[in-house]
Amino acid sequence: MPNSSSSDKASNDRALRFYQDVLGLERLHYGLWDGGDELTMEGLKKAQQRYEDLLISSVPEGSERVLDVGCGTGEMCRNLRASGFQIEGLSPDRNQKRAFAQKLNAPFHHTKFEEFEPEEGRYDCIIMSESAQYIPMERLFATARKGLRPEGHLMVCDYFVTDRDAGILSKSGHDHDEFLRQAAAADFAIVERRDITAETARTLDMGKLLADRILLGVDIMTERFRTRNKLCYAVLKWMLRKKIAKAQNQLPLLDSTRFCEAKRYEFFLFKALRPAASATSEPTEEKLGAA
Repeated sequence: MPNSSSSDKASNDRALRFYQDVLGLERLHYGLWDGGDELTMEGLKKAQQRYEDLLISSVPEGSERVLDVGCGTGEMCRNLRASGFQIEGLSPDRNQKRAFAQKLNAPFHHTKFEEFEPEEGRYDCIIMSESAQYIPMERLFATARKGLRPEGHLMVCDYFVTDRDAGILSKSGHDHDEFLRQAAAADFAIVERRDITAETARTLDMGKLLADRILLGVDIMTERFRTRNKLCYAVLKWMLRKKIAKAQNQLPLLDSTRFCEAKRYEFFLFKALRPAASATSEPTEEKLGAA
């Protein structure tokens, strides 16, 4: 059943609006590219579909109830339901809530995952596609463990930081080794993993291509103004100097080579292990007899 929080007021995913309304894309995540894909919008759509197919095909056999955390436009949820799963979506973003409701009639939790209070043991599988990086690790595993049935599965497909000295590239994504350490500490065992860094990095090449085209368009459209109003242009450029500098500083985020050097994009399928019996549990008959 829907779960609301203080995030109702705050979240508004501009990326979703840009992807949908400007680029005409129904998916927000990276794509899984192969050698034959061209750097075109159609190539990007195929790569994103391939990525989604990987996730759907990896839901363990016997799973019925699935929660998609950070469900974007609801496209994967719709395809999961078409594959026979009972699907629920979760996101703190109001635009994602709207997009989800337009695509399917299914439970939607309008909240952050770390604030989510799931029914204990409700889900067979929880999917996090590029959403794990936004959730504090300790809350991620604790909330997932509560929501999963015994030996349920947590699927995480995301990028992780492997070089903490990589400047702006190290600002987003969990530390790779620490994430795995905390997963193990929470009794989540890896049953499947796949390094897809090379296949996903080409999404950044596509992003850079789009950014270059947008900048070229702006340059062409403002050429006459810049030529005829040199003083006004100089003043405007000075007023926007901080935003321009910020945009220039973020250009390395679209460098696929540097991405591969500083990060690792991995697919993980974890199983929630049954915790070992506590040392303070009730004594067994054998222990009582020995006493």
